[in-house]
Amino acid sequence: MLYLEGVDALPTGRMATGKPFQRVLMAKVRTMYWKEVPVQVQAMDDSGPISRQLDDRFQQGVDSISMFDGSGGTDAYLEAWEWGDYAEVQGSAEEAVTAMADRLNNGFPRDFVARVRKLHDTGGRDPLPGAVDHWNE
Repeated sequence: MLYLEGVDALPTGRMATGKPFQRVLMAKVRTMYWKEVPVQVQAMDDSGPISRQLDDRFQQGVDSISMFDGSGGTDAYLEAWEWGDYAEVQGSAEEAVTAMADRLNNGFPRDFVARVRKLHDTGGRDPLPGAVDHWNE
């Protein structure tokens, strides 16, 4: 999607400096969560949506957590899948989905299941989507 704040249509021509206007390609990106755990990224621009699953460790983590929190195999498990809000980012949907997936795959702690278990066991767990996004390095 092309976006210029406060402008309904993109101008054509040149700026007062004589330089041509440059179009800025923008995309929207969001994350799918199971409770607080990210599992998939989706981005959208004028060419349509693109989705990427995160590394297998995220789904494996969801399965582990659902076993110790008692939601595995229940309606609560199915109801816990939720998309986060869209954020606008500069670039194409392909660039946005790749950057966000790489950021989560490479920056989210490898021990996230143990961290969630500890929070769960001590009563400090917040299972809302995005609640542990700050763990991403």
